[in-house]
Amino acid sequence: MTSPQNPWQHAPNPPQFAPQPGFAGGYPPQFAGPKPPGAVAFASLLGIAVPLLSAVLSVVSLALMFVQIGEYLSSMWGVVAWNTSFTFSAVVLSVLWVVFSLRMRAGRGWARTTLAILAVLWLLYDLYSIVMFFVNTGGDLGMVIRYPTMLIGVVQMLLVFVTTVLFLVLVFLKPSNDYFKLMRGR
Repeated sequence: MTSPQNPWQHAPNPPQFAPQPGFAGGYPPQFAGPKPPGAVAFASLLGIAVPLLSAVLSVVSLALMFVQIGEYLSSMWGVVAWNTSFTFSAVVLSVLWVVFSLRMRAGRGWARTTLAILAVLWLLYDLYSIVMFFVNTGGDLGMVIRYPTMLIGVVQMLLVFVTTVLFLVLVFLKPSNDYFKLMRGR
């Protein structure tokens, strides 16, 4: 028996990830399916990006609030507790939005319905926040510039309002409805 010139040189391995015959794209039938329409794909991206961005803005706003009222924290524990719980809830809800958005992209109608309900609730809360902002500030936009937490809040409210309406429109367009009907039996 002779030893090879290069001991690391062996016969080529058979391809381990070769497509299986009879499967579309090499995946079993339960994983193969139609590609989601552009409206669903974009809505799922909105459902991933906007809640995460909103949660990050909430965390940044909370951190700025801690910096602004740092010396008064002991006397303002109620405000701190409320804002901390609100920020924690925003982070948890953003994770749920991401999970449901990925399931929606895969054609799960229940995820679309859940996200639509969450979107309507978020939109109503955002509209309430916008109204309360104008009631509390008296429409003085100069106050927004002076306080970074207010500026972040206004940006967050506008971002959520626009993208939530866009999300709701996209997930109920005809191509989206057709896609969810097609994926219903899978």
